[in-house]
Amino acid sequence: EITLEHVREFVFHPLRHNTTGKTRKEVLKTELLRWHPDKFDALIRPKVREEDWPRTKETAGVVARCVTRLM
Repeated sequence: EITLEHVREFVFHPLRHNTTGKTRKEVLKTELLRWHPDKFDALIRPKVREEDWPRTKETAGVVARCVTRLM
């Protein structure tokens, strides 16, 4: 299950390489760009089977909303 708390734990996990030396705001901005629906569609859709795309897109939307709430 994807929850706000799970996304927070993942985004700010100390072993994630892209968080070192960055402020909370910088990390969240990077994540907002990563999970933005247009960017996600362009980068990830070609890698996902067509039958899995609706669920994948829905899940990415949940993550994007959680990251937005963390701002």
